[in-house]
Amino acid sequence: MTTRSSKRGLVAAAALLGLLSPVATSPVPASAAEPATYAVDFVSSPASGIAMNDVGMVAGVRFTLPPGCTPATCAPVSEAVVWSGDAVIPLPGLPGFSSVTVRGINASGWVVGFAGDPTTGGARALVWKPGGGGYAVVDLGVLPGTTSSSATGIDDLGRVVGYSTTLNFPPSGAPFVWTEATGLLDLAAQGFPNESPLAISRGGTVATSGYWYRLGDPSSVAALAPPPPGFSGPGGYPAAINDAGDQVRFQVSTSAEFFPYLFRYDHAGTWQQLWFLPAGHLAPYGIGSITSAGDITATVGGVGLIAYGPDGLAQPLADKLSPAYGGGDVTVGGPINGTGQILAQVIIGRAQRLARLVAAEACASGCIRVASIEMIGKMIGRPPGQCTDTASNLVVATLSATDDAGSALPGAALTGRFLDDYYLNEPVTGTTSRAGTVRFVHKGPACVGAIAILVEDVTAAGSVLDRTTGQLTNSVVPMP
Repeated sequence: MTTRSSKRGLVAAAALLGLLSPVATSPVPASAAEPATYAVDFVSSPASGIAMNDVGMVAGVRFTLPPGCTPATCAPVSEAVVWSGDAVIPLPGLPGFSSVTVRGINASGWVVGFAGDPTTGGARALVWKPGGGGYAVVDLGVLPGTTSSSATGIDDLGRVVGYSTTLNFPPSGAPFVWTEATGLLDLAAQGFPNESPLAISRGGTVATSGYWYRLGDPSSVAALAPPPPGFSGPGGYPAAINDAGDQVRFQVSTSAEFFPYLFRYDHAGTWQQLWFLPAGHLAPYGIGSITSAGDITATVGGVGLIAYGPDGLAQPLADKLSPAYGGGDVTVGGPINGTGQILAQVIIGRAQRLARLVAAEACASGCIRVASIEMIGKMIGRPPGQCTDTASNLVVATLSATDDAGSALPGAALTGRFLDDYYLNEPVTGTTSRAGTVRFVHKGPACVGAIAILVEDVTAAGSVLDRTTGQLTNSVVPMP
């Protein structure tokens, strides 16, 4: 975990490296739409989010323990799911394959991905169609003469792009587009580059390693501009693209380490370096997305980043997180949707939580503030301090709510959840007393790290919760 202070060091180092970079640019004004701060909208824990649409539906993977297991006795089980409102909807697998991978979701909630592993064996491109409160899986098949396929993404018209190939060496294949009406069609045969699609926008603009184009229009094919001095090009690293053809890419350095660096690509053919520290080969990195306004999200070296359009440089998302969350790190900057929500991994307590970051404004009147969260934790069991089957945790969290004037707020309804370092996700609700306090108690297995509490909302007649101030999370490590 990177601490808040070390993140400031990263920014300082990035500024210094920018003086030495062959494509460094001077700081530019941030987007006028840049939020002052972000609040946390909890999705799941532990989980990995892959894609999100404009209504906040999230496609990804959650991790659970088999019944009767503890973190010490069993490995987690992964499950591809969609989070929609308060519902968690499983994505069914494909018979004959042991795993599925999610790659995208569109405005209608259609999900794409693949079954199997396209790098080591046969795979099948998939679409999951919503209906009847669940999802049905559709095997997209393969192009003639090929044996394996995988889907990269889906646009809001339901067009899926991907690649279909052979398993022999050297492999032979072609990019495809799929619709429910036409099935698989060979894009190379239509005059598009014979390169695997890396990304597709909501309106059907596609990025490959060396080109970009609009589906249905072979005349739109445009080659990427030459790489800036000191870089060799983006290659097959992750990418994202908007309808206009603006993109976010990694450029590979020509130095001995061949590290990738984060860049913005304007559809007119110019490159802008966004972050001056490299994405190391061992630290997490990836691309979130790019909006129509040019706002970009990404992850470099385990730091979630945002660069506001049209030409803002990248900055750590942790620096934009409301102080009410205790200076928690944002370790992954996932997709940003059209409403400005950002899918991210946020440290709450001592572990990552999948969350949407939503713009938050300071409350002017009729405000509720969580003034404090006090926590006490005790580990119970014999012999004391031993992680036995009978050892347990007892945790008490006392929260205090106040109004605009700082006076105790009785009768306020508070919702939140207890979380541990592993799988605990225990919702809690309560109403503040005359003294403006409410107490929550957690009893559960011991030896699961810190127990955290996250406040999600506080409501009272005519008042709203101010998420830009106060204290909305705290944690304690139960001790004997």
